Amino acid sequence: MKSSKIAILFIFALSISLLGSTLSAAQLKPPVIVVSAEGLSDPNYYKDKAMAYDEALRDAKRQAIEKAVGCFVSTETLVENYTLIHDRIISQSRGVIKRVLKVVNGGVQPDGFYHVWIKAEVYAAPLRNALRTLSRSERMAMIKERGNPTFSVGLYIESPDTWGRKIPCEVCNREIQNRLKHFGYKVISEEEAERQKKERIKFMMAQGLTREIASQIVKKPSDISINGLIKLRKSPKIKLESGLEVQTTILTAWSLEAIDNHTSEIIFAENFRPPRGVIYNDEDEAIMDVGSKVGNIFSKDIFKDYILKPTHDVILTFVGIPDRNLAKLMKKELLGIRSVLNVTFREFLANGETVFEVEFAGSREQLTDILDGVVLAAFNKKYGRGTFSIEEEHGDVVRIIVNNPDAITREKLEEDVPTQLVAATPTRVKEVVKSTELTKKYKDVLNL
Repeated sequence: MKSSKIAILFIFALSISLLGSTLSAAQLKPPVIVVSAEGLSDPNYYKDKAMAYDEALRDAKRQAIEKAVGCFVSTETLVENYTLIHDRIISQSRGVIKRVLKVVNGGVQPDGFYHVWIKAEVYAAPLRNALRTLSRSERMAMIKERGNPTFSVGLYIESPDTWGRKIPCEVCNREIQNRLKHFGYKVISEEEAERQKKERIKFMMAQGLTREIASQIVKKPSDISINGLIKLRKSPKIKLESGLEVQTTILTAWSLEAIDNHTSEIIFAENFRPPRGVIYNDEDEAIMDVGSKVGNIFSKDIFKDYILKPTHDVILTFVGIPDRNLAKLMKKELLGIRSVLNVTFREFLANGETVFEVEFAGSREQLTDILDGVVLAAFNKKYGRGTFSIEEEHGDVVRIIVNNPDAITREKLEEDVPTQLVAATPTRVKEVVKSTELTKKYKDVLNL
């Protein structure tokens, strides 16, 4: 975590005998946070373009790591303890970037800096562990408190009695829910999760978004969905000497799947096939037995290291950006904000509204502080006091008014100081601005 507007650590160390078979440890990918970042270098200092590019690329990677750290450290703390966190965490984070997904070489831009943009996967666990190595006094208030994750549970039965339809397995669902609640996790039914998702889609459509865009944006209210299917069949009827006919129930297979609703990644999936000869007197007996075994899988050890996705997705609508080309350039401005992990340009509407889907570092609770203290503070410093203000904030939908559209010009967007430096610490500014030329150009803006 939109919040999160949010990568997940889900470790299964499991070896349980189930219906005569052994469940192997699930093959899981280490949790990663996908981050888009902008790197800068001073081409006047690095006289060779290749050197300027290399430095800007290194800077982009550092910025990606810094943004990922922001998922676990509040913005205020990161600013106040920038040198400490940079020296102890960011500069020592070799191997934290899993891979760079995309590189855009922007070269020397009209603002005078060499720009490189990247999209990268950053391992979450090493950063979290590194923050834990700080002394107690150093890390007080640094590590954000993570709210308990929410699970939605939906297991179904398919049997001759259901006529081929899949019906909820109330016993199995109740067993899982009770286990998860026992360990302090929030649990809702899959049906409730779907209902809430549909309600949010309707709300966003009422705000002017199309159904297609709203459906792409809205995620389930649960962080993890646990789904499963139990397949039962009837044995052939056997006629006893007394004349009675007996028919038993056979469990043919059952499966479990856990899905990260933030990324749609399947983080756990197993199919279970019991050995031949496992029969039950009736369907109820089979369901009770499977329900108990399903519940046993969800033990405390499985979830003890689970981390709620530390990001949050928000729909930002800017009202008053003069034209579509300028609106698209605003995407780069947003990406320059430390708290912004990713930005998707969604729509430019006829009434002058520009719609972005923005992934912020941190939970929904921190969003208001991030919008006021980081995003609008940086924009208003660059474009003039009072140029941007929040008109409405409702759930994950925020409307920002451009009070002075004339301030949003191509020259301002492309030739003025990059937004990330407007909001940067003095230490960060000195890392980038090294030449006399850029120092003179931005002396007043950056307090050089």
